[in-house]
Amino acid sequence: MKLCRLLMFGCSVLALVFTACSPEDGKQGPTGATGATGDTGPKGDSGDDLPNKDFYFQDGFKGYDGTNDASLSSFASSGSDSEIDLRLNTNVPDQNKRGVIHFSGVDLAVHEALVGEGEDCNTSFYMNQAILYLFVTAEDADIPQFDINIGFYGDQDPLFQEEQVSWTAANDNDDWGDDGAESEEWAGPFSDDSYAYRYLPKLGPHQNIGWVPILLPRSIVENWLCNPSLDKGLRLRLTSNAVTNGTDLSFASSEHEEADLRPLLVIETEKIETSEASKASVSNAKAQDWETKTYAEKMAPLYKYLAAKN
Repeated sequence: MKLCRLLMFGCSVLALVFTACSPEDGKQGPTGATGATGDTGPKGDSGDDLPNKDFYFQDGFKGYDGTNDASLSSFASSGSDSEIDLRLNTNVPDQNKRGVIHFSGVDLAVHEALVGEGEDCNTSFYMNQAILYLFVTAEDADIPQFDINIGFYGDQDPLFQEEQVSWTAANDNDDWGDDGAESEEWAGPFSDDSYAYRYLPKLGPHQNIGWVPILLPRSIVENWLCNPSLDKGLRLRLTSNAVTNGTDLSFASSEHEEADLRPLLVIETEKIETSEASKASVSNAKAQDWETKTYAEKMAPLYKYLAAKN
């Protein structure tokens, strides 16, 4: 009996101990003193890249329908076919064919995006790069290489009309400087149309060869954007030092049923910040010599565009 009482007394004492140690009844201790503020870390370097914006002009993309193009020859011209046909025959020059292309409205799109009210177009952005992509739908060559010569029309040249242009006239009212859609005075880095893309054909007849990337002179495209009256388009023709009985090259035109294959003009720009520091800066574009780039690198802007469409 005494043992039972002792056990009961011990249990009561333990219960009181556990109850006294319960966190519910404990008092919160005083708040410790605030520690000293640490030293501010070094400021990170500001980024080198200014805001970039790329512009894409291809008929059918986001409502754009400003591409005008046509095939020209001394015996027939057409601005409504699905292809732009070029032909070189050194033995029978009368069989030669040339092409003309003009992208209208490129200045309006760039101004709306990059040139603020009261700003000067020439100091609002950098025109880093402009590339013309043409899709070769057919080739038939009997020489191992030839050039695609690009001539840029100048201020004194008439603006051609797709449904009216011919071998001798740009439209119903204005003749070319000379037959064959010659300019009065070619614009660009040369006094003629010797600005060229070297083309290496597969020899013989082939279909759907692929894309040709043509880097356009920066000065030309800058004028198209900031002095739109100078934008009269360009002419394409084939040239070679070799003798050919007939070398043909065809590109998809702006009327081609496959919209993704139509002529594409890519213009890459870099906005100039309005701060004084930015005004004093130079373009941050890491320009690489075009000729040293691989085909994949030259095609990168096109692949980026096609990926964005999908």
